[in-house]
Amino acid sequence: MNALNWPQLLNATRLRLNDAGEPVCYEHPEEAPRTPAEADIQRIVFSAPFRRLAGKTQVHPLAKVDYVHNRLTHSLEVAEIGAGLAQRVTARLALAPAQITAATLHVKAACLGHDIGNPPYGHAGEYAIQAWVENHLDALGTFLAQDPTAPHTPAPECILEDFRKFDGNAQAFRLLCMPTSSDGAYFRLTCASLGALIKYPRTAVETHTAKFSCFQTSRPYFECVMQALGLTPNGTFTRHPLSYLTEIADDICYCVTDCEDAVLMGILDERLVREWYLQLLEDPQRLQIKGEPPVAFLRAAVIGDLMNCFTEELTQAFLHPDTLTTFEKTSPTWQRLQTLKRNYKIVFDDAAKVRKELNAQAHFHRVLDTFFEVTRKIKCETPTYHDCLLRKYTYGEAFIAQYQSKSAAWWLHTMFDFITGMTDAYLHRFSEGVH
Repeated sequence: MNALNWPQLLNATRLRLNDAGEPVCYEHPEEAPRTPAEADIQRIVFSAPFRRLAGKTQVHPLAKVDYVHNRLTHSLEVAEIGAGLAQRVTARLALAPAQITAATLHVKAACLGHDIGNPPYGHAGEYAIQAWVENHLDALGTFLAQDPTAPHTPAPECILEDFRKFDGNAQAFRLLCMPTSSDGAYFRLTCASLGALIKYPRTAVETHTAKFSCFQTSRPYFECVMQALGLTPNGTFTRHPLSYLTEIADDICYCVTDCEDAVLMGILDERLVREWYLQLLEDPQRLQIKGEPPVAFLRAAVIGDLMNCFTEELTQAFLHPDTLTTFEKTSPTWQRLQTLKRNYKIVFDDAAKVRKELNAQAHFHRVLDTFFEVTRKIKCETPTYHDCLLRKYTYGEAFIAQYQSKSAAWWLHTMFDFITGMTDAYLHRFSEGVH
């Protein structure tokens, strides 16, 4: 692979639909001195979906300890680490000052938005959606078959595969990429910020693993973004180099700060976490640690050390782009982080956490049943009184009247938009309301 093409990788165009309903890139002028990347950050920060992250589980659902991380505080911390890494690495690469600033801000935007598609209760919510879809494949297939010739709509079996493997990464891309239109208030981020977001450049039908970053219905937007960024060599999709920074920043926060939360929750022993932190350091002796310092002190030291190590390794990887595809396996620093991630899995066996997630499964299924009962009858011209009550309780009559003619695929995605946008507490309240 040749040297990285930074002018193309920092492409700040956005998507819009042409007269044929197809996504195209265009330059959206910003009022100076605001840059397109700054606009991306502000679009996310001032949005309702971003604010709702404060009510979504990071690791510990409905925690009684007020100062453990939620998805919002996690995203803010990821953004700081991601932006710091981007600034350091691009400065080492001697990019132009404007490119350093742009790369830093695009990574910050991607980090802020990386969890915006996550459902309530985190990964437990993803599993609940996947299980519900698996149990309703026939009914969902029948619903999608109502309009198989809808324009720009993939085959029903492809859409079902998206939902069977429902992934918050793909939901985030859907929300952050789609052009603002009558379909709803989406973010329409720049191509560079979207590129820095995409960790798994594939759809559900193109992978045997569980993770993907693009729904079939979003594929035209995905292709447009990847082509604009020059990430389609030989007709295949490759990752944006900045996406590694976003992923690393997420992993650092996920592993390091979440361990501190587990101590505060009384799940992990402070001495054990202190030992894990010391194993993360490249050279523990360099800190000259005496006694048993507070976990918070070690956490800060570990994050600083990890950022220094990753800066060196990423700089070399960016200078030799062919090594990026194997970076996770060849990076000594990332290997140390993966060891901590494996050790940390014992937290997921905590009885209180498991009990809350079991309870959440029941709430998810009840809410999905209610929404699907309304969705499958969305084009019924003579709803019963009971149907009318459920319409008011879910989408609202005005919303249904405005978009009633939309395709079945559009309505299924909208159903999941509504549900994944709920906070943990609201999902619980909604479920209790229809119990």
